Amino acid sequence: MTRLAGAILTTFCILSLIGQPSPATAEVRIGGGIHYWTALGDIEVDDVEIDENGTSFLASIQWVPDGLFKFEGNLEYFTDGFGGGDAGALSPQAFVLLGGGLYGGLGIGVTYNDELEGNNISDPFYAARVGLDIEVLPNIHIDINANYLFNAFSDIDGADEDSITLGAIGRIALW
Repeated sequence: MTRLAGAILTTFCILSLIGQPSPATAEVRIGGGIHYWTALGDIEVDDVEIDENGTSFLASIQWVPDGLFKFEGNLEYFTDGFGGGDAGALSPQAFVLLGGGLYGGLGIGVTYNDELEGNNISDPFYAARVGLDIEVLPNIHIDINANYLFNAFSDIDGADEDSITLGAIGRIALW
């Protein structure tokens, strides 16, 4: 499944670069938001309390060239208890999105947590997203989205659960 998601994401990236307009006609949006996340199954690990749902906060930047594609980078912050750790966790993510107001797309990310075994960085997870991007005032956008994360908890021994998130992101267009 992860090879398929990687192949689809790579295909989207290549297609989006073909025939794109000049970067001078692109819009850059920055903002922040909140996600409510939940695991799709029970996560049971000996002697470790694992949060199976919660909220996270994120900073977001989006590059929107003229056309159907948008490119997005997020840095998500999870509070204590995410992934079985007592410390907060950071998750950089990248998305390729297709559409205008109503959109969909694919993404990839990792999670950094001081308490993960090994190098503190998780294996990659893959995401599928659908959302609604509304310009509420000139240059001010609200993005309501739902994400399905594949292998979101794969670095926890005994856990192979996916996750879903519901979120809202506010962005301001800079240029």
